[in-house]
Amino acid sequence: MKFSILTTVTAAVMSVSVVFGAVPAEPELLTSPESMPALPALSSYQGNAQQIICQINRDRTRRYLSPVFLHRTLSDAALSLGQRYADGNLNSAYFDRVFNSRIAPLGSNVLASYKVLGTFANDDDYVDRLEQSIYDTLFARTLDAIGIYEYAGVYTVVLASGLRDRPSSVDSCPNTSTQYSPPTDTPPPSPSNIENGIDLPAFLCAINHERINARTDAFAVHTALHNEAWEQAKQMSQLGHYTVDGPRKVDDSIYGQHVNMKELYWVAGDSFHNANALVDVLMSTYGGKVLDPKYQVIGVAQKDGFWSVIFGSLYRTVRTRNSCPLTLGDVDYTS
Repeated sequence: MKFSILTTVTAAVMSVSVVFGAVPAEPELLTSPESMPALPALSSYQGNAQQIICQINRDRTRRYLSPVFLHRTLSDAALSLGQRYADGNLNSAYFDRVFNSRIAPLGSNVLASYKVLGTFANDDDYVDRLEQSIYDTLFARTLDAIGIYEYAGVYTVVLASGLRDRPSSVDSCPNTSTQYSPPTDTPPPSPSNIENGIDLPAFLCAINHERINARTDAFAVHTALHNEAWEQAKQMSQLGHYTVDGPRKVDDSIYGQHVNMKELYWVAGDSFHNANALVDVLMSTYGGKVLDPKYQVIGVAQKDGFWSVIFGSLYRTVRTRNSCPLTLGDVDYTS
């Protein structure tokens, strides 16, 4: 795969710059929460992809260049990178590994790059800085599409040229932030990512995306809850129907192990399809619980289509390194 690196991470309100691919200068200034720059007051339209694409295309038109469009795969890649930046992970090799895995479905002929910039009080300031920092790339004639992700004033953009699939027409200033999704066959989950019958990294990435967008900390996987979810899924498979009240009781099982848990909440169902579809079900039916900041840990499992999800609240603070893990080795577990 061909790709270029535009991976400068700049804190706009402090004089620190880290260039991936080189030895970072005092990266602890960016990875330590205590020394991160104070966040500006954010405007109500912060991270508005529709406004950003309109402004970029307006400036491209002034240079007699064709408009670019928002691309779902590129935005998903921006989200993955942006979440890892928010987690304090500035390892260049890890960033490149994540980037390559997200861009790979677009094909080997795509030339892609990414850039992380922050912090900005509004989208206009961000676009102005972006145009200054990667002028040649943003105003290249061959640029096809971009993806955007913003969190707490830090923006990640992914840019791509040489895309094979594209919309039949491109609106330079669309009315909505609707993104083009290329026709693709959904690949099966990697066997190495399956735990408790589910693609655990994909599940965590999807559910933590919802929590981060709601300004809530990401879930960690609690081993006792995770094991109990698996026992619940096996029980339902044997019974042939889903249940949340026995014969094996979740609370009796958890507290019987002397797990120091403040509060539990568990849900179950059938017709499991995949990890992302399960998160859609959870958000549509139990969204308040998914986004409730008092729940810091989770356990999940499915067997023969029957699924179980257990939320837990601990008496202590839980910190996650990777809100969107790429493999099981990247998952944050606690006990």
